[in-house]
Amino acid sequence: MSLRSLIDNPDEVLASWPREPRRYRRDPASFEHLLTLADVDQLIDSGCVATRNVSLLKDSKILERYTYADGDMPRRGALREHLDSGGTISLRALETLVPSIAQLYRDLQNETGYGVHVNAYLTPAGAQGLKYHYDPYVTLILQLAGSKAWPVHDPFVTNPVREYGSYHTNGFTDEQLQFLANTPPKATYTLKPGDVFWLPRGYVHSPYTVGDEPSLHLTVAFKERTYHWLAQQLAEEVLAQALVDPSMREEVQPVAVTADPSDAIQQMRVYLIGALIKLDAEEAATRVMEAARRPV
Repeated sequence: MSLRSLIDNPDEVLASWPREPRRYRRDPASFEHLLTLADVDQLIDSGCVATRNVSLLKDSKILERYTYADGDMPRRGALREHLDSGGTISLRALETLVPSIAQLYRDLQNETGYGVHVNAYLTPAGAQGLKYHYDPYVTLILQLAGSKAWPVHDPFVTNPVREYGSYHTNGFTDEQLQFLANTPPKATYTLKPGDVFWLPRGYVHSPYTVGDEPSLHLTVAFKERTYHWLAQQLAEEVLAQALVDPSMREEVQPVAVTADPSDAIQQMRVYLIGALIKLDAEEAATRVMEAARRPV
């Protein structure tokens, strides 16, 4: 099940990654082979899901594992107790647990060249897992059961990545919190079974269950390849070639490191610029494409 089966105009999307939220509509039955409420109930109650594949959310907080874990496994009955108390359960890295989702994972990774991970979120009726936050990657939401509302605000940070501008590192400033408390969302998307929601990175969102039924959705996260990532790939190419050069394996004299490295730095600037100019573009392109399809 590839991106082409999940969204409209897939060729356009693959050529120009959307920068604004979009909603698509699919037949709910087309998702039944991926995961159902019955499947999740079985995973939760069977006692066979390790804590590394579970995250419990409530009141916009992630519970510490010691509160529900028994060694590497959740304490028997703890996950059901959490749900019954209005908490949200996130099943993590489902591509390692469910064969149909593992296939979805492989198809999407091969099609986009991006890193992918797939989580499920089960939230009881009238409940909310996490309040306003944003992610450093595109999320594709597949609504499987129930209904969930997604109020969204424009990004505060342009093109956040995990290493820079990430909510999980920075949180919100006081000014941003005041804005969220006093400003209606730019839009609210209410998803029903079969809906697919494209949420670009950085958009601030605060999803909650709507109606009398629990909500179950899959979150497909695309860890996008950025120009920074591409620069890293080229730098690795240059540095790998540099190891072949005996002069690059020569020691830098202590005084050039501790007293005045200016000359050595200038020498390396010239070397690296020349190495980049001489880099075989076709060979580099082949290795970049190979790297893009390696799991992240």
